[in-house]
Amino acid sequence: MQDRLVDFNEAGVAVAASTYDKVNQNATFKSSEELTYPLLSDQEAKTVKSLGILNEDYAEGSGAYGVPHPGVILIDSDGKVVLKRAEEKYSDRPSMDDLLEDVKKFVAEAESDDDANAEEDSAE
Repeated sequence: MQDRLVDFNEAGVAVAASTYDKVNQNATFKSSEELTYPLLSDQEAKTVKSLGILNEDYAEGSGAYGVPHPGVILIDSDGKVVLKRAEEKYSDRPSMDDLLEDVKKFVAEAESDDDANAEEDSAE
């Protein structure tokens, strides 16, 4: 993701990542990988549960509990989930090129809808 960060930012998207790891583990990883985007900790799996992406292959109490299905979630400036791609299998992840194209397409459609709504409002 770090390698494509500029592309996502140019598309109008801010990037953040989330794991089920502890905050200090994330801080160490973020530093070692020189990540420049936020790396959040969801140790109790509250976020992945609310987004419906919890991998239920792992029971609560197991070391892997809280692992989400891998994917990307796009949240608009109002906090609404507007695009969710979560894959059942770790190995089925879409390429960064595919994700970027999906995000660009969504952003363009959203901007087009906003423009149309603004035109309607000004016509009234």
